[in-house]
Amino acid sequence: MRKIFEKIDAYLEKEKGTIKKEHGGKIKICLIYPNTYSVGISNLGFQTVYRLFNKRRDTVCERCFLPQIDELKDYESGYPLFSFESKKPIYEFDILAFSLCFENDYPNIMKIFELSKIPALTKERDYRYPLVVAGGVVCFTNPEPIADLFDVIFVGEAEELIDTFIDIYLEVKKNSYEEEIKRNLKEELLEVEGFYIPEAYKEIYDVKGRIKERQILWHNAPAKIKKVYCRDLSEKISYSQVISPHSVFSDMFLLETMRGCPFSCRFCLVGQVYNPPRKVFLEKLSMKIDEISKNKYTVGLIAPSLTAYGDLNKLIKEKDVELSFTSIRADKATQEVLDLLGRRKTLTIAPEAGSERLRKVIKKGITESDLLSLAEKLSYTELENLKLYFMIGLPFETDDDIDEIVKLIYKIRHVFHRRLTASVSIFVPKPFTPFQWHKMETENVVKERLKKLKRDLEKIKGVRVLHEVPKYSYLQGYLARADRRGLTVIEKIFKGENFARLIDQFKNELYEPRSFNDFLPWDFIVHEGVSKERLWEEYEKAKREASQTDSI
Repeated sequence: MRKIFEKIDAYLEKEKGTIKKEHGGKIKICLIYPNTYSVGISNLGFQTVYRLFNKRRDTVCERCFLPQIDELKDYESGYPLFSFESKKPIYEFDILAFSLCFENDYPNIMKIFELSKIPALTKERDYRYPLVVAGGVVCFTNPEPIADLFDVIFVGEAEELIDTFIDIYLEVKKNSYEEEIKRNLKEELLEVEGFYIPEAYKEIYDVKGRIKERQILWHNAPAKIKKVYCRDLSEKISYSQVISPHSVFSDMFLLETMRGCPFSCRFCLVGQVYNPPRKVFLEKLSMKIDEISKNKYTVGLIAPSLTAYGDLNKLIKEKDVELSFTSIRADKATQEVLDLLGRRKTLTIAPEAGSERLRKVIKKGITESDLLSLAEKLSYTELENLKLYFMIGLPFETDDDIDEIVKLIYKIRHVFHRRLTASVSIFVPKPFTPFQWHKMETENVVKERLKKLKRDLEKIKGVRVLHEVPKYSYLQGYLARADRRGLTVIEKIFKGENFARLIDQFKNELYEPRSFNDFLPWDFIVHEGVSKERLWEEYEKAKREASQTDSI
């Protein structure tokens, strides 16, 4: 155990911004990220929640992460999982708060419960165990596969929900016997927008095993849960709390400039569930950058589409900042922005598809001309490596579209002569997108297309190919749209079963399209401006566009 303590202390010693508070008289919260330290500490949402909980005088929030593989033997020999800051077993906390962003982390939730000596299912935890809550993007898209694990699920953005939750918790705790706190809290939260109590509902299935409705079990439970979002990002800016060299961004200070995306590509979750797009006003952003710069940090500006931030050029002129984000729009970057970005070793642009036809179907909104123009402009900068992000298995994709990826990269190779990296992922249909009804392409077809793509790209000098392992994409594809029965699959994977061998059990959920009249597990969640009717209309448009281009 000493080794683990020493390793955690080594992490803490290199951190800047760690919050340590006395426990006495405060609500004790352990914030848990169900992946390893380097992954969790890189997540800006996780860091924001850590700061928001600790901002209150009546709470103390500490952190916990999934132990690395080489540490598991120590825990499995009898030591319980504990928090980083005080090294208390997490079963001694009042509240365990999980930050959930990625479906493939779900089996890790089960591991954390096991290591913590805490029952995983809500129905098995009485008042002697901590209250277990969850938040994050999967919680306001489709929380059903893990719903039976949590007492309370936050449906919305933390900035608007945390204070409300703690205030109600304190009031209930003051007026309830210890064994009644959980039940009374849940009853109160049912009346408040943005909180979901899973045990107040039950899924009902038809004779074919398809979900047909949600039965309300508690008298005051609402039929619909409305997602709550932060309307004014300028007043509640999200930024790094803890700087760590072990983060993916190393010692960079991350600062959110915009939330939501105006482009609304049909495959993209962010362009739907984080809308309406909101930005931090330039004046507020400049003030925060000045504050950060005094501490001599490098500033990384974060947004789903940073080049859509209207004041970006003005900001660049005023501030000496390092820009950090996943990719840029090929049709939105000015030369001034490109010159600054070109100082970085690697930059990503995301064509998503190789053909004009398929980019139109997915509503990407960029042309081959845009892409080639951008690549040529980048060739005049100091950029060392241009990364191109593609998806295969997209709706209405054909073998010809794979050939078009190769042709596009070949053309880019002719205008950008340094290193090129083609990063390929497999399309996963997500809730609250127009493609939520679409099937995943079969694994055999995807593997063949991936094999062909790699073989053809190897013929182009200076191009490196990276791709996802297909089985993990199919796991994500299943869990993203699963109902509560998905927990059975999660448990099997946690116990060591190979997911690839489980696919046959739910291939209908993966490979069969869904219809507008199908009851979707996430239909009870309401997003402002994202109606089921509008999403279906976009899906129908995609079908028509695919049909029209196929006939040309």
